Amino acid sequence: MTDSVIRGGGSVVWRRNKDDQLEIALIHREKYNDWSIPKGKCEERESQVSAAFRETIEETGFRIEFSRFLGDVEYQTDEGKKQISYWRAKYLEVAGPPKTDEVDEVRWFGAKSAAERVTHDSEKEIIQRFLESDLDSKVLILLRHCKALARTEWEGDDSKRPLDSVGLEQSERLIQNLIPFGIEEIHSSDAVRCYESINPLAKSLSLNYFFTDSLSEIVYQGKPNRVFKYIERLLDNSNTTLICSHNPILPHYLQIKLNRQGFNVNDTFLKPGDAWIIHHIQREILAVDKLNAPTIA
Repeated sequence: MTDSVIRGGGSVVWRRNKDDQLEIALIHREKYNDWSIPKGKCEERESQVSAAFRETIEETGFRIEFSRFLGDVEYQTDEGKKQISYWRAKYLEVAGPPKTDEVDEVRWFGAKSAAERVTHDSEKEIIQRFLESDLDSKVLILLRHCKALARTEWEGDDSKRPLDSVGLEQSERLIQNLIPFGIEEIHSSDAVRCYESINPLAKSLSLNYFFTDSLSEIVYQGKPNRVFKYIERLLDNSNTTLICSHNPILPHYLQIKLNRQGFNVNDTFLKPGDAWIIHHIQREILAVDKLNAPTIA
């Protein structure tokens, strides 16, 4: 059955001005005579997070970095039903002029003024969600490796079990999902299926990465606390960091961590290629967003 919903993405772009006041960037579209959050439709086989990143750059000309997921908005248009997903985007610098004829002005507003000026009520709600988030939080990404050959199809050492054809395609398509978060450091289990999952991303970012048995299933089975301590130390990292490991490890760590902080957690399971985006200040987790694996047709 064909999905009749038109999907897309957008972001609330923010900065602090020279007086340390919070500002939000809005775009003006002459065709609609409105002020809005940058957003647009997904291209063919494009994820919503990738569309949000691309459209924001095209409509503002800014270099940006994503963090918190701010929710979905659905509305009816002449084209049909639309669903737009929004993220929080930190302004880094001007990369060039907007690359679209739809936008005739990009303007910075104070946070309160932006909420008042934006034309659509649904976007006022997204800005309100943005204002309720902690802008000082850092990002740690917990990624389960992409789809590997089944254990029954592999006779060798399990740590050397590679990705299958779907997993290899997922690893390439992970790039568009994860580039928006401005990853600066990557840590991987030493299992082949893990570093095959993140190798295309690391190459695209020109990053070397750390691979270690401290994130492996073998160590987890015998010394789970060693694995958990390794992850915990990375919460002290000021860089946006990606960890690629295994399904028993990442859900177990997250379940324990969140339960200790008083969160009510029902399900931390990850399918191959899924990720948890953890927003934290040092070792305190403030929020967790799910980023689904790339869809492979």
